[in-house]
Amino acid sequence: MTDKQLIDGVSIKNLRVIPDERGRLMEILRSDDEQFSKFGQVYITTAYPGVVKAWHYHKLQDDNMTVIKG
Repeated sequence: MTDKQLIDGVSIKNLRVIPDERGRLMEILRSDDEQFSKFGQVYITTAYPGVVKAWHYHKLQDDNMTVIKG
């Protein structure tokens, strides 16, 4: 899709996949992205079968989950 075919207000962002031995993480939206503001972070992460990814402590956190497969 070229810029001339985009819907008004829609932008395209190349996404970076961050792999490690446990799986992959892809950040979808970040609060420091130039085209977005006033939110925390949205990302996709995968885990290989039998792998548990460690939890991180947050004083206050709201999670919204999207299942993309499985």
